[in-house]
Amino acid sequence: MIPKITDAPLMIFDLVKKAFSYQSGALALIAAPVGTGVKRFLHLIFESVPEKDLVMPLLLFAVCFIAFIFVTIYDFFTGISASKKEHMISTGSPRGYIKSDKLWSSIWKPQGVIMIAGLITLFTYIFMAVGYETTAGILQAGIPVFFIIVILFEVHSIGENHFRRYGKKPKHYDFMDDVVEVIKKGVIDKIRKLLS
Repeated sequence: MIPKITDAPLMIFDLVKKAFSYQSGALALIAAPVGTGVKRFLHLIFESVPEKDLVMPLLLFAVCFIAFIFVTIYDFFTGISASKKEHMISTGSPRGYIKSDKLWSSIWKPQGVIMIAGLITLFTYIFMAVGYETTAGILQAGIPVFFIIVILFEVHSIGENHFRRYGKKPKHYDFMDDVVEVIKKGVIDKIRKLLS
């Protein structure tokens, strides 16, 4: 069944929710320092640019979005390959392995990321314009943090696709999953216990 156009906001929200809730939000603890580092690195590169503060949010958005698109394309093709193998095993036929809901999900995913990251970028400029530099700085750092969370979730998805296709994941995907699991158990679960 092909989703209706009115289902798009729910699909977008669901995709982003999965990325942010994976392993109880452990990806955010990886993304926050990396995203801050990306912001500082680009800040240093463009330090001599007179209008650096105006350019930086758009530059962060563009660089991170390009990285996201590359990872998403790779995730899409590894997913197609895994689905083809599973379909061949279950039906013996090479046809009909692409599901319309998964295809629509792949189409809406970049649009959802653009929408949310675009809103963060827009509010960065709004707070810059009204003189709330601290809030603008936090939102600006939020651009790469948001992108890194969704990129890391895509990397996790690629690992799952490899597992579906070959029965095991390459070691670097297992390593990432182990790191996220350690963060969840060592930090997030302890914070939950303290709060409860």
